[in-house]
Amino acid sequence: MTFCKRFTLMFLSVFILSFFLLGCQTVEVPGYSQQETMVSAENIDLDMFTEDSVLILLGKSFTEIIQVLGEPDEQGDSSLYGPHYYLLYLHKDGVIRLCSPKPMEKKIAVSIFLGPGQEVLGARVGMTFTEIMDILGAPAYGPEFGMDNKYYMDYFIEETNHPIQEVFISFSAEAIDSVTDDVFIKWEAYEYDNVEIM
Repeated sequence: MTFCKRFTLMFLSVFILSFFLLGCQTVEVPGYSQQETMVSAENIDLDMFTEDSVLILLGKSFTEIIQVLGEPDEQGDSSLYGPHYYLLYLHKDGVIRLCSPKPMEKKIAVSIFLGPGQEVLGARVGMTFTEIMDILGAPAYGPEFGMDNKYYMDYFIEETNHPIQEVFISFSAEAIDSVTDDVFIKWEAYEYDNVEIM
């Protein structure tokens, strides 16, 4: 076999192999990326973090929350998201569900679910992932396909000058380019054994 034929055969083999391998990779949507970074106070206005009407509820006792928001539309306990106590508010701007782990005697808001119309740090449930990124910047993860056949985009916010310090915020949507339908917020640095009510 001549050099020219060998070279052509080798080139063709590499081309076919490259085409096959590249064709099997996942397709990335422009503008979306997966990073493993912590969103810091540099990306988010500190006043927004400390004065956000939702984030200030994290770490508060249910008694304090009722004093601020009034009597809930529903309260009780559930195992839907793991054993927990909850307060449910059905506002005209959307649903707010505040949850406290069931093993605790004192009911403290450790996680919050928000429905369409509600917002956190200026990002409203009902916006697209792109619109949320325009407000909060690049996410720590996603948007990626996940549980319940939905797409998720997550932020990990660290603010050492705030009593909560670390917060996990996860927006979800039915499709990567559709509007978001809820957001889950969690006090990430929460410790069950060693907590004081703020």
